[in-house]
Amino acid sequence: MNALYRIIGGLVITLLASHAETQAQQKRKIVLSENQFRESFLEKVTVSGGVRAGFMYKSSLERVDASQLYIYLQRDLDDPQDMLCVNMVSRDGRYAASWQYAIGSQPVGAINVDLPSKYREQMSSYAPDALVVLAGIAKQNCAAPDLKYIPASWGESNMADYILYVNSGNTDTVIGVPGRTERIPCAKIATDSTIAYDTQCLIGKEVLDEPKSIFLVRNSFGNKLPNVEFPVR
Repeated sequence: MNALYRIIGGLVITLLASHAETQAQQKRKIVLSENQFRESFLEKVTVSGGVRAGFMYKSSLERVDASQLYIYLQRDLDDPQDMLCVNMVSRDGRYAASWQYAIGSQPVGAINVDLPSKYREQMSSYAPDALVVLAGIAKQNCAAPDLKYIPASWGESNMADYILYVNSGNTDTVIGVPGRTERIPCAKIATDSTIAYDTQCLIGKEVLDEPKSIFLVRNSFGNKLPNVEFPVR
């Protein structure tokens, strides 16, 4: 097996290629340093997170593994200034992490990420749908309004349907797709400790064959709330 190392924005990205794989199927790995990775684990949680919580494929693992996070580029990245922006949160709100780095130009495909977590034992206590990842691509700055989301998974995925995890609160939430009259239903998560997110929406792979913005359409006791845009790259 041959290994090629690239340094992008201070990070070492290892590209591993075996003779059995074509160049289009090269496996890439990102190893983050501790100072690039912010995380916290709280004994008591008093506040909830934002509306958008996670965008993922169904996991192949029974428990979260900090060395088995995969980020999926659905389409090539052509801008050398592209940034990868990631937030992670557990359903009970106790664990949270965030990180970003300059990913630059990259071909389509999966990228494995090894997280330098100080809380690996706590992370491994979560099922994959109880600690979710929200990843996106932005131009130069993760605080910019042009962020577009890409899927992630714990363990390699067969990349079938997407799961969008949402903090809907007391609202009834469905997914609206431009050009379609029918809505995609979402379901409340039937478990305790749904502080950071409480709803999941299953989105068919064909819905996002092309880049587009979908919308969280919300109603609270008969009152329509402003839609929340979810742009997918």
